[in-house]
Amino acid sequence: MKKLGLGLLGLMVIAGMYYFTTGAGQITAEIKTHISQELNSLGKEGFRVKQREIKEEEEHFILSFDDPEKIAHFLSRQGVQLNVNDAKMLKGLQVGVDVYYLHDAYSVVSFDIYPVTLPTILRESAYNDAEKKSLTQIEEMLKQKTFLVHIAVNKLGTGFKGYMKDIDEVLHGDKDMTLRMHGLKFSGDIKEKKLKSIHQTLQKLTIQIPNNIEMILKNLVSNYEVTGDTPYDYSSDYNIEKAYINAKSKFNVLINDILIHSTSTVKDGLASGTMHIQAKSMHMTAKSKTYIFETFAFETYAKGLDISAFEKLQHIDVNNKQELNTLMQQMLSKGVSFEIPNFSVMNIVSEGHKLGGFNITSKVDLDKSFNVIAIEANPLLLLSSIDANLHITLSKELFSLIAQQPQAMMALMLFQPKDINGKKVYKTELKDGKVKVNGMPVN
Repeated sequence: MKKLGLGLLGLMVIAGMYYFTTGAGQITAEIKTHISQELNSLGKEGFRVKQREIKEEEEHFILSFDDPEKIAHFLSRQGVQLNVNDAKMLKGLQVGVDVYYLHDAYSVVSFDIYPVTLPTILRESAYNDAEKKSLTQIEEMLKQKTFLVHIAVNKLGTGFKGYMKDIDEVLHGDKDMTLRMHGLKFSGDIKEKKLKSIHQTLQKLTIQIPNNIEMILKNLVSNYEVTGDTPYDYSSDYNIEKAYINAKSKFNVLINDILIHSTSTVKDGLASGTMHIQAKSMHMTAKSKTYIFETFAFETYAKGLDISAFEKLQHIDVNNKQELNTLMQQMLSKGVSFEIPNFSVMNIVSEGHKLGGFNITSKVDLDKSFNVIAIEANPLLLLSSIDANLHITLSKELFSLIAQQPQAMMALMLFQPKDINGKKVYKTELKDGKVKVNGMPVN
């Protein structure tokens, strides 16, 4: 329930910025007229406007999420990827909006956006007394505008800034949950009435269930920029100082200095995307053993996905197998390539002992002859539709540790690694339906 709630808040921010920045730079009367036009348009896109009150310098209304299918298609056109099944979870959600005209020296118009009613599925999911108690508490928090987002648009209509109100709450139920969020601020640029970029900072997010789990996110900075004409042309960066998960007696993980960079581009109807993740260190404790992973890196690249089919997949009934297969075939029909150019850890420390590191690279090319229906009937046909390779390089110390595990012994007896520059190396290749490991055929 909590995860969905945070997701809905993110959705409100995006929707608010898109709709309520288009009249920036106009006098109050013109802004009111334009907002009225936009709200009338929303009525055709699955939303319903309720309880609208218009005053000289401000107004109020409630936006109700009534038709999930229309809303999903609409948000998809704006670059918010939400399939129909997920959109159904929003049915019944109502969002309050307070509009202020020429409220301060910065803004021509500003907005307070906050949920006033939970989605129907959440309101109807409370069965026992503890769940009903939690629901009652959340509904009281909604009345207090606990989850409020403020957005202000500048007088030139070229930018915006805002924040989410700090949260410090204890949700009562079978197990109490503490939710704290402090210092969520954002700003961005608008170009030709469309969102161009967003910059966001978050000081700290804490979710805690006593004697169960604790999660902490500290000092997040993110940047998102639109780089082309479609919702799939973008570049994004996330920097996180610390991410911590403590599952009490089961495990705990601390990751320091995380960087996530991703890009997506569309050319001739085909999408390409990259993602790069790196972390200075990761400390993990499980079953009374501690491991430190130093300088973690993961990179991936994909190209050749048919974007038209991908968009349609977001809105079909997942139980419609025929339509699903048709769109999957279309999406992969141009020849798709997936690559992991780098998955590595420079050094692993276990109980004070340095084990060295590893590096893994792989690539999979899907031939244009790939046939979803044929492969579903005979999975072995997949081998002839794919060219792939996998290279694994391990330090001798790490290889020795793995070799001691019962699960790995049989594989190591069958396939011996090569010794290259003091490392243990495996090179696996799949081509023309045949597999080779270090040049030796696998029968």
